[in-house]
Amino acid sequence: MKSKTFIEQTERNAKVLDAIHYARYALVRFHSLPVTMEGEQFDMDFSLEIRKLTEAMEVMGIDTSDGLSAPPFPRDRDD
Repeated sequence: MKSKTFIEQTERNAKVLDAIHYARYALVRFHSLPVTMEGEQFDMDFSLEIRKLTEAMEVMGIDTSDGLSAPPFPRDRDD
């Protein structure tokens, strides 16, 4: 594999991993929060989604056993 191709692939993988990290962080923050909808209260459960994203991160070589810090949020949020 040429070095340019390798670098481009690594940059794409980093973007995917960054998106997975943000998504997992958001789900962890909202997991188990109480919600009231149409007069009924329940806790949000994102266990399956968090587990799937954690597995994806582990496949990409990230060690999640020690916990993950919050992803760095950009100061200028133009997105």
